[in-house]
Amino acid sequence: MPGRHSASSSTTKSRGVVKYGVVAVALLVVVAGGVVVAQKAFGSECGNPESYSLAADPAIAPVLQQIVDNTSAEDLGCAGIEVTATESGEVSAAVAKGDDVPSLWIPDSSLWIGKTVRSTASLIDLASQSVASTPAVLAARKDEVPFFDTWLTALKLEGLRIGNPLTNTTSDAAILGAVAEAGSDEKALDSISTALVPIAQAQAATRGEADPTVRLDDLVADGGVAVVSEQTYLAYQQEKNVELGATVPPTGSIFLNFPLAVTEPAGDRQETAKSVGTALAAAIESERGQQVLSEAEFRAADNAPLDSDRGIGEVTPLTIADQQAAESTLRQYQVLALPSRTLVMEDVSGSMNYSAGANSRIALTVQASETGNRLFPDNASMGLWAFSIGLGGGTEDYRELAPIRRMDEQVGNTTQREVLLQQIRGLPSLVGGGTGLYDTALAAFRTVQQGYDPDAVNSVIILTDGTNEDPGSISLDELLSTLRAEQDPSRPVVIVTIGITDDADAGVLQQISAATGGTSFVARNPAEIPNVFVNALRSRSGR
Repeated sequence: MPGRHSASSSTTKSRGVVKYGVVAVALLVVVAGGVVVAQKAFGSECGNPESYSLAADPAIAPVLQQIVDNTSAEDLGCAGIEVTATESGEVSAAVAKGDDVPSLWIPDSSLWIGKTVRSTASLIDLASQSVASTPAVLAARKDEVPFFDTWLTALKLEGLRIGNPLTNTTSDAAILGAVAEAGSDEKALDSISTALVPIAQAQAATRGEADPTVRLDDLVADGGVAVVSEQTYLAYQQEKNVELGATVPPTGSIFLNFPLAVTEPAGDRQETAKSVGTALAAAIESERGQQVLSEAEFRAADNAPLDSDRGIGEVTPLTIADQQAAESTLRQYQVLALPSRTLVMEDVSGSMNYSAGANSRIALTVQASETGNRLFPDNASMGLWAFSIGLGGGTEDYRELAPIRRMDEQVGNTTQREVLLQQIRGLPSLVGGGTGLYDTALAAFRTVQQGYDPDAVNSVIILTDGTNEDPGSISLDELLSTLRAEQDPSRPVVIVTIGITDDADAGVLQQISAATGGTSFVARNPAEIPNVFVNALRSRSGR
């Protein structure tokens, strides 16, 4: 979580490596055993310095490159460091999957470290809890800066240019600031959710505003208020030769804190990478390093104001008291902001013909599915599969009834929405056989993942009244472990399961959903089925 972090002074002769981990739902920073001495670990001369990769947030990467270029290999632990500007979310996904992992990583905030720890269930070493900082600010044309008493007040401003909180930590800051102000006050948290609705609905038309410089370009052209970092606000004015104004509420602001993580995979180079990381941290904290950061409009790690009256002066760092509340609010924003890209799987096994009150289970499911079809807007995308053992021919337990397409896409002389309705109404004619759940769930997950749309909530919705009955399918343990292994935090696909009546194996369905971060529901009587299905459609969640 962005906020105040202590850091060693530039005169420190040795630096500790801390380990960032997770216990239950709380993130804890604990001191790892031992102290790494950056300069003394290698002798006084370097032969052939080994190269280590550093993935850094694009905002700070050019500054780090300058510091590395001006620091000798010996002072970097007898190493060469290759700096690459990489979005924090991309690195988080790489670390979680163990694919093309950099030796060192500087994301824009500790939020990404926390997300990665939760994805991997492993600790991450930190060479520095913060190498620089910058607060989120509310920017406007000069002399047009409004007063905001809280971040919640700012969120309620019509036309606020917040950016895209789904991919940009600076944009997270406005929401997190309001959550920090709310604390554990449920009424205040509900007010935040209400304020996010119009912002999220407008997000579809402002995808480009994920880039803070685009927000400032639009602000200069059209006016209004934009959420950016103080560093971006100052650097933009210098580059564009324009004069803007900025403020934060008197409550304070969320700070980006740029931690330095050691992400070198386990092996012969890992311990050396820790030493290189502490040496790099020392170079950044040196007098020259701090000067370079300041010239680029970054504050030091202690959040102290910039000199020469630059920026917005003293700012109180806001901290999140309830991490779960913050994550829940951000997930809710994602649900509100993004259209759906969903593959619906309908169970057509023989038990779906069983009576459920005055109708059969399949008849009630058809009614619920028609209700769900009307719930989705035109910019949503949806596909439909039916599944029972052998339905697809041979060993394949599923049949595609409609591929994933936008609801308003023309398909022949009709639309995708009408195609789906026609196929849904034809489901009763397919009923028969056993329930082929596990293979179908994995195939659907992979199908949605392969066509992943970064501008949508990508999900699978499974409706079933039973449990897996296919003796030739993968096991539940294999399904769960595969889903966890193949889930990509930067391209998440969630599975929402709906059990129809108590015959459904609620425990199994819950495990399948939980493996992807999704939600599970059970409709225990016929009257609940339509409402539960509608609620499930609204419960879309993601990163």
